Amino acid sequence: MTVLISVALLVLTVAVALLFAMMGELSSRVPDPGEEQSVVPLRDATLGVAPADWPDALGAHMDRGRRVLLVLSPVCATCSKVGEELSHLATEELGDQYRLIVSSGSAEAGAEFVSRHALQKIPHYVDEGGTWTVGSLGVNSSPSALVFEEGVLTDAYTFGTFRAIQQKLQTVMTGELK
Repeated sequence: MTVLISVALLVLTVAVALLFAMMGELSSRVPDPGEEQSVVPLRDATLGVAPADWPDALGAHMDRGRRVLLVLSPVCATCSKVGEELSHLATEELGDQYRLIVSSGSAEAGAEFVSRHALQKIPHYVDEGGTWTVGSLGVNSSPSALVFEEGVLTDAYTFGTFRAIQQKLQTVMTGELK
């Protein structure tokens, strides 16, 4: 009987220790209150590269002037918040400066994300499985903002809000996006 109680107590102790370890890991993933505003350089992007080809849906002139390609995903909670921000700004002017890649498991999920956030006016491409984004740019993170100069990837960031990335891009880039 004492052995059984000792084993049960040992199992309970291990379970509580694991529970606290898991809670610590989860809490480390929750951003600090001001952190959602942060913009962090993206490490996995292949800077200095010009994609061999561009999806037609992104529109012409990706290789001219400065452009920003936003990478969002329907399964990302932050991306949904960014989509909501963009829905209030989705004008032709925004479409002149920005392009959108929706990296999604299916074309239907990507199209639904664009429709839900009313982003049709921004030139966009649904990248099933992230194949083009990862293969051409080395980017496997969302939300991401990829800055192109004459078609060459010059800067890449991950961000918490669209407003935060807009402010960062104003300090990174001289002149207007064209």
